Amino acid sequence: MHVENPFRRQQNIQSILTRYFLIVLVIFLLLSSAVFSLIQYHTLRANTIESLQDTCRAVQNSLEQQVDQMNTISLNVISSSGLRENFVEYADPDISSYQKNLIRRELSNRLAEIKGFDFSIRQLNLFHMEEGGYGLGGYNGDLPFSATEMPWYSPTADAEGALYLAPPATDAFLSDKAGMAQDTLYFSLCRQFYNTMHVPLGFIEVKKFYDTVFALASLPDSNYAPIVIVYDENGRQLFPAETSYTGSRSYFKLRETGNGDFKSPATGGREYVCFSTAPKNRFTVVTALPYSRFLAPIFRSLLAILAVSLLLFVFCLLLSWFLARRISLPIRHIYHFLSREDKDRFQTIDMENTGIREIDKLHHSLDESIHSLKNATDSMMTLKEQEVQAQMLALQSQMNPHFLYNSLSTIAEMAEEGLTTPVAHMCRQITRIFRYISSNREQLLSLEEELELCDMYLDCMKMRFGDDLIYTFEVPDEMLDLKIPKLCVQLLVENAIKFTASQAPPWKILIRGEIRENNAWAVTVSDNGPGFSPEVDKSLRRQMDDILETGTLPSLRIEGMGILNIFIRLYLLEGIPFIFEFGTLPEGGAFVTIGGTIHEEDQSLPHPAGG
Repeated sequence: MHVENPFRRQQNIQSILTRYFLIVLVIFLLLSSAVFSLIQYHTLRANTIESLQDTCRAVQNSLEQQVDQMNTISLNVISSSGLRENFVEYADPDISSYQKNLIRRELSNRLAEIKGFDFSIRQLNLFHMEEGGYGLGGYNGDLPFSATEMPWYSPTADAEGALYLAPPATDAFLSDKAGMAQDTLYFSLCRQFYNTMHVPLGFIEVKKFYDTVFALASLPDSNYAPIVIVYDENGRQLFPAETSYTGSRSYFKLRETGNGDFKSPATGGREYVCFSTAPKNRFTVVTALPYSRFLAPIFRSLLAILAVSLLLFVFCLLLSWFLARRISLPIRHIYHFLSREDKDRFQTIDMENTGIREIDKLHHSLDESIHSLKNATDSMMTLKEQEVQAQMLALQSQMNPHFLYNSLSTIAEMAEEGLTTPVAHMCRQITRIFRYISSNREQLLSLEEELELCDMYLDCMKMRFGDDLIYTFEVPDEMLDLKIPKLCVQLLVENAIKFTASQAPPWKILIRGEIRENNAWAVTVSDNGPGFSPEVDKSLRRQMDDILETGTLPSLRIEGMGILNIFIRLYLLEGIPFIFEFGTLPEGGAFVTIGGTIHEEDQSLPHPAGG
């Protein structure tokens, strides 16, 4: 049994629909926002990574261009045979001052011609192998120091003519002569040059301002302001000039891993790092972006998505309320109509069609139910009266008066013959039969009690007709406890004997019970009499169909209505549907079957199955 929870608060349909609509829309909104955010995240992440890679390559290309420019100057110098001859003559201590001035002027002109108008080259120095040299640029003239004093001397000599990129360093002499600050950094490209016999002649140093060479690394063209670090081929840090990213915390050690997420060697925080190494392998450029800046555009985009989602949520709330109100309006109208206490009991719902199939169907069904209820109420009184009449007639017609008359005649004949024992037995049987018929017990009794009545009745008939009457019971034991309408089987047996006795004996009566499919029971009374004539069969079926279709019972009569009386009793007691079958058997004789559905709880039959 269902028990209503008293603590569960009831809600109107508009609130429920609003909540459900809102839940669906919010779920859709959240899923859409999540998908869009995920796509946006991957897009912005890919754009950020691509920007870092582009910055890395741009710095790499810029450095290569700067070094190629310096290298071109150095190669032009050492490939000029006239300049080499002038430089060798200039180092000769035996020439006169006049000749030395002429050679100096020629040397200066040739260097200036090679340098051209490239003002980014701050100094072009030629060093002798032993002592001295000549410089052009910020300082023009003889160099008062030897190449061996320079920090780049040994690696340049070891390079044997290949270029060597010296680490950034200050040049106090050049800064003093050129009027620059003492801490000005310069970046130098050095190489040793030879004569035609591959005898070392000296060294060439091409200097540029450090800030010029690493200008793009200092201010990369990027919206993310990444950290830029530049290493030479040996892992020595060239940019920035400070040593904050060198040693054990160097990014250079991570280059083999490739681009990806790393822990910062400087701060220990998470960074995204890109690497770029030129084909000539002169530099390894690193661009690193801390996650605080790497994710900043993504977070800004997500905040924008959140703001839009909040606006859409408000829109979804209003849309849910509107849709719920629109859909629930006719249902609320029906609810208010049904809740009115001042309406007429059989008043129909005054509402136009909504265009919604389910609601319109509900509306029309309620109107039809109200009409049906009115009709049912109107006919209920008639049915009650007819039921009383049917019960009275049924009680009167349960026992054919001929049975009583014939039984008394039989008793009188047996008394004249002195058959006192059969007379007493028959009187007791008739007494028990009349007691059963006249009792005011409930209308539903067990099949076993009904069969006992039938057995007593047939026993009396057996005393009257003797061996001319043969009857058989074929009822399974599991059916004996079933509840069936009182006197239905007995009336069928009485009716069967009545019509069977109209022809020559023997007269055979069979009472058979069975359990059918779908949990249904059935009791059949058959005989070997003449069966139903076509006229009687047709008339009975027409009257039964009228009862089922209209619910109106015919005027009942005591005589000639045995089968129809039983049908009406089943209709009144059990309702529709139920089993009621009759007809003529192929081998001759009539049969009538009554039945219904077995109730699983008490094995009563409140709603017999249709047949």
